[in-house]
Amino acid sequence: MLEFNWFDHAFVLMIVIVVPIMSLKSEQMTAEMIKSLPPKKHLFYTNGLMLIIGALLVLTSWNISGRSWNELGFALISMNESVKIFCSILIVFYLSDLILGFFNIKYLESRLEDLHFIIPLNWQEFRSYIFLAVSAGICEEIIFRGFLITYFSHFLAEVPYGQYVAILIPALVFSVSHIYQGWWAVLKILILALLFGYIFIFSESLIAVIIIHIMIDIFSGIAGVLGHKNVS
Repeated sequence: MLEFNWFDHAFVLMIVIVVPIMSLKSEQMTAEMIKSLPPKKHLFYTNGLMLIIGALLVLTSWNISGRSWNELGFALISMNESVKIFCSILIVFYLSDLILGFFNIKYLESRLEDLHFIIPLNWQEFRSYIFLAVSAGICEEIIFRGFLITYFSHFLAEVPYGQYVAILIPALVFSVSHIYQGWWAVLKILILALLFGYIFIFSESLIAVIIIHIMIDIFSGIAGVLGHKNVS
């Protein structure tokens, strides 16, 4: 039987309430705000380190409480038909959006203009971006899937459709935290986050979602570099 402590509750409140509010407040990045940002290389490393700190807090609390690591998702993948189906849907959805966006020059120009401050536009920036991609793939899955879904599943176990709500809440928070990419991106990320949640639940492991998440971020970085060259 899982037991959660005061730190777990405080961490959930911060992630579920504080992070979305802060994200919504900073929805519009003005030219002055962008100019005040550190060099992109520093931004990649800083954001990556913040994610690592967040994941370490979760892991530390989990370890101190003596909970099973399997409950957090540190287990071998249960590769059943549901996992294969949801993985396939996720990969097809992402690649379709990536390919369609790459060949839509007007859309590509707009995305690069809106996100030039946070995505790599050349291979030198991409090398630093890899650290953020790997950090995000591992740490965000530990926080949003491993911890938050397990947390809400525990408290909503007796609620009708509680499992679906436990997947939905972290997905909403995760997608809204990307509001700086625009509301269309938030919708696409919400769909991906829901699929991540189902893969985590059915596979009973973080391995698949971590691998896919890292690959998505890597391919998105490569798309930024190639897209910038294409537009140029």
